[in-house]
Order: sequence, then C-alpha cells, then structure tokens
Amino acid sequence: MNRFVRFNFTKDTAVAFGASAVMIFLSLIMLLFGGDSLIDKAMSFILRDLLMIFGLGIVFVSLYVGKKAGSLKALGFTGQKNALSLLIDFLLAAGLLAMFLKDEKPAGILEIKNLYAATYILVAGIFEMTFIYGYLRASFEKAFGIIPAILLTAAFYSFHHAGFQPEFLHLFFVGLMYCSVYYITQNLLIIFPFFWGVGALWDVIVSSEAGEEIKNLESFIIALIILVLSVGWIFISKKRLSGQAR
Repeated sequence: MNRFVRFNFTKDTAVAFGASAVMIFLSLIMLLFGGDSLIDKAMSFILRDLLMIFGLGIVFVSLYVGKKAGSLKALGFTGQKNALSLLIDFLLAAGLLAMFLKDEKPAGILEIKNLYAATYILVAGIFEMTFIYGYLRASFEKAFGIIPAILLTAAFYSFHHAGFQPEFLHLFFVGLMYCSVYYITQNLLIIFPFFWGVGALWDVIVSSEAGEEIKNLESFIIALIILVLSVGWIFISKKRLSGQAR
C-alpha cells in the first residue's frame, strides 16, 4: 500500500475526527469567556486546561492509544534514533533562534512574567505532542498516507488555536513545518522540546498578543496543577496496568 497517499478509512479514523471536533469545539467555546471575571477565568481553566490539555492530551490519548497499541511508540516516541533526533532538534532550534534574534532582540525576555508564560506554554506543548502530532498524525497517516496526514495535522493544529490565538494561516504553516520535520526520523524528539519550544515560546511571548494573557503567576500555578495531574494520572495508570498483569 502506498505510504504517501492512500485511503483506508476505519472506525479509528472516525474516532480521530470526532476527537478533533471536540478539541475545536472546546477551543471555540473559549471565545465566550474571554473576559477577566472569575467566571471567565474558571471556564477557561475548565475548557482549555482540564478538558483539552489534560482530558484529551493525557487521559483520552493514554486510554485509547494504550488500549489500541499498548505503548507510546504509536504516538511517535519510538525509542529509535533518539540521539540523532535530539541532535537535529537542538540544531534546528539553534538555527531558528538565530533567525529570530537577527530580526529582533526583545528586551526583558528573562523577566519573571515571561518565565510564567514559558512554563505554561511548555506544559501545554505536551498536549500538542501527544494529541496533535502524536495521536492525530498517526491516525491520519494510517488512513490516508503521509502527505494527507501532514496537511490534516497542520490544519487541526491551526484550528485548535481558534479560541485563544486565531492566526490560522500562520499556524497552518507552522504545523506543516513541525509535522514535515517529524518524518526525517519519525521520532517526536526531533521537534520536542527544543525546536518546537523555541518556536512556540517566541511566537507566543514575543510575537503574539495572546501571550499577554498568560504572563502571570496564575498561569504558572495552572501549569503546575496540570503537570501534577498528568504525572499522577500516568503513575496511577501504570500501577493499574502492572496490577492487571500479575
């Protein structure tokens, strides 16, 4: 069967599209809660942080992919070519940072408010790796081949920002870049954490107005909460699976 273009639509493909729709729906609902009131902040936390990042990115992916494949290898964390992937990841990140600094040298980049934002962005990046570049990409590749998978993954990467960073065309090309680079080694370590990290941190903290909303202690605390929940879920899941294996 052709690796680059094919058609093999299955129940798993339908689930992937359904999960994508849920992701976009959660993001769009956030548009209704863009204010600074306590209700707005609480709903943003529920919709984006609990339901999208933790719910879809950690709980759904671990349950569904774990049941189907039994390991994270299906997401792109293959364990193969790790050293090469990390080396390329670092070199691409260095090149991207050099390109950014050539055009603009922002002042006060190490201010505490930017570190708060950076923590939140990196934790949110776990969702993008597991759900978008991991689960969705793999699902679309099985159904349609590599080229449609790259295009669809980039599109859903762009659409998932609808409720908090609606820069669709720009983000579509960003998604194309990351997803295409993945196929050099077919290991997600080739884009995460360095290459993706430099791009995401610069894009949100320096270049986008959306970054202003997360440059606060509140976002830092939320990031820590989601990180603790994620680690706790993974620990409990592994303990449950080990108990079932006995």
